[in-house]
Amino acid sequence: MKKIIFITVCTLSLSVFAQEETTKVEIVNQFEGVEVLEKNELRLNALDLIVHPALSLSYERLVNDANGYGVSLFANFGDNDATYQNFALTPYYRFYFLNRKDFGASGLFVEAFSSFSSVNFYDSYTSDNDKDEFQFSMGVGLGKKWVNRNGFTFELLAGVGRYFISRDTENNYPPEAHGRFGLSIGKRF
Repeated sequence: MKKIIFITVCTLSLSVFAQEETTKVEIVNQFEGVEVLEKNELRLNALDLIVHPALSLSYERLVNDANGYGVSLFANFGDNDATYQNFALTPYYRFYFLNRKDFGASGLFVEAFSSFSSVNFYDSYTSDNDKDEFQFSMGVGLGKKWVNRNGFTFELLAGVGRYFISRDTENNYPPEAHGRFGLSIGKRF
């Protein structure tokens, strides 16, 4: 009987000590901030290269996993009537949303931009059919960016801007709005 009581007391004491140990579970929030190691990004807009012979390069500096600013340079090398921008310098600021990956500054983004451009307009109402002018515009864009483990990026962008220098509003010369589209491939460094 003493052996049974002794075994019962030992078993109970072991179970009491075993229950005192607590297991800690850490819950990780998938939306918490991510440290971005590469802060610079260089991109080539393949859409401009394919649609018309133009070169469009972008540089972006990442502030953190949710913000970035940069500048795009557009140079048109063709003589296409559909393309009226000859040269454009476009600074922008981006706000990234839904950063669920480890790389930061990726996913859905909204962009605010301005554009300083040399524009060639076709005016059928005057004897001078081609007019080169300087234009200033501001606009917004929406896009999505993907980043892989090696730092290569792929980006889709669509936006619209409004010109502020307008001389002939009766004949809609020059157009009041312009598009900003991109299908870009880049690299973070």
